[in-house]
Amino acid sequence: MMTTGKKNMLAGTVYFVLTLGLGMFLMKMMQAQDPQWLDSPVRKMLAGAHLHGSLEALLNVVFGYLICRFGSRTPALAQAASWFILFGLLHSGAAYLSGLGLMWAKMVAPFGAVSLITGILLMVPVLAKGVDQTIDERS
Repeated sequence: MMTTGKKNMLAGTVYFVLTLGLGMFLMKMMQAQDPQWLDSPVRKMLAGAHLHGSLEALLNVVFGYLICRFGSRTPALAQAASWFILFGLLHSGAAYLSGLGLMWAKMVAPFGAVSLITGILLMVPVLAKGVDQTIDERS
């Protein structure tokens, strides 16, 4: 069974590799200098997915580590934060799918954004109580 936070680190790492692949594809297409591609809304959508996806992937890795490190004092909040942050990948994932022509995916992007913000807000008490516990143990 995957512990709280580890799923974020694993999913974030895999998602980051996907965003790197998208970045290489975008660079290859830019080198072709095709005027239709340069002005394409698909290129802009995929570029946004690449940017947001990279940030959200790294956020999952970092917060996953922080949950593993400091989440033991508030396990329910840590678990909730972990899932909300993981669901935040729907934000950039919707841009990926929309860029590939699946326009229905735009409907889940707001859920991903709200989920991501909720997860980050839930991390505040997780970190506050977890860091306090670590300091108390050292004293």
